[in-house]
Amino acid sequence: MNHPAVDELPEQATMTLLNICDQLSMSAHAGLARWASSVSDALLIRLMSLTSGARFDVVDFVPSGPLALLDAAELDGLHAVVIAGAMTSDDAFVVEWCTRMDRLIVADFYRRAYEQVAVDAKAAAMVAEERRLACVARITAPHLRSVSQ
Repeated sequence: MNHPAVDELPEQATMTLLNICDQLSMSAHAGLARWASSVSDALLIRLMSLTSGARFDVVDFVPSGPLALLDAAELDGLHAVVIAGAMTSDDAFVVEWCTRMDRLIVADFYRRAYEQVAVDAKAAAMVAEERRLACVARITAPHLRSVSQ
């Protein structure tokens, strides 16, 4: 999941989140801007559904990229924005959406940390094996000093 669902948001919460995502879509960080733009699209579709009463089937809608595509600085910036949104909003729906979004962000931080630990463990195992092989080679190598001249 790239962001919490917006299908159940009321109109005011949708507009609030749309304003936030519109601002984020102008970010200098390309990944964050793409992510926010896509979420803005989803929110805009939701807003159109609410104001018109019609259900929209969107063919050209491109869902937001996974959080995994955001670099660490972008993810950290998004984390700060949704935390601020959850702490400052007086709209319970905005607070809930921001809180759920933050959980997704934190989960992605943990996923990244887990993947790094796995990579580090594999690298450590490779280094240990190379050291072991070097020790075995030293032990089994013939002693050239014993050859007479």
